[in-house]
Amino acid sequence: MAIQYPYIMEAIDVRRADQPESSRQKIIQSMAMPALTRRTSEHMAGGSVMSLNLSFPQIEALEPKFSTAGFDLDTLRHFGLAAGTFDKWVFAGSVRVRRGGVVPARAIIEGVVSTWEPDENSPGELMKCNHTIVEVSHYELVIDGEEIFYVDDDENVARSGGQDWFAPTRRALGI
Repeated sequence: MAIQYPYIMEAIDVRRADQPESSRQKIIQSMAMPALTRRTSEHMAGGSVMSLNLSFPQIEALEPKFSTAGFDLDTLRHFGLAAGTFDKWVFAGSVRVRRGGVVPARAIIEGVVSTWEPDENSPGELMKCNHTIVEVSHYELVIDGEEIFYVDDDENVARSGGQDWFAPTRRALGI
C-alpha cells in the first residue's frame, strides 16, 4: 500500500509569466488557486424516483485570487487596460512533502485582473489588497514537474492525470 503524505505550502509568490523579475515574494499575503468544479445539469426523468446531477467534461468559470500587503502598483497600472488584455500569471509555491523534501508547485493562469479590493485599515497598519482574476482561458497546475491539471479554452483541451477528458467530444465534433 502506498502512503500519501501531506503536501504543505511553505512559501508563495505571484508574478507575471513573461516577467520573472516581477516577483511579489515580499508583498504577497496569500494566493488562492481556483476551485475546480465540473459543469453539471440536473436531470429527473418523469418516471424516476430521484434526480441526478449529470457531470459534463467541462469546468465552471475559474476565479483565482491573490492578496498583497499594501499596493501592488504593477497590477494597478494594468487594471484599466482595454478589454481583451490578458495577463499570464505564475502562482508559485515551495511545497514541503513530509518525508519527501521540498518540491516546486506552479499554476500558470491566463486571465484578467478584474477586482482590486483594499481591506479596511488604520494608519501604521499594512493594508491588505485583494485581487481577483476572471476570464481565465488557460490554467495548468504542475507539481514537482508532473502535470496535474491542464485546461485551455482556445485549444479546447482539458485533462487531468494525463487523460484528455474532452477528446471524445472533439472527435464527435470532428475537430
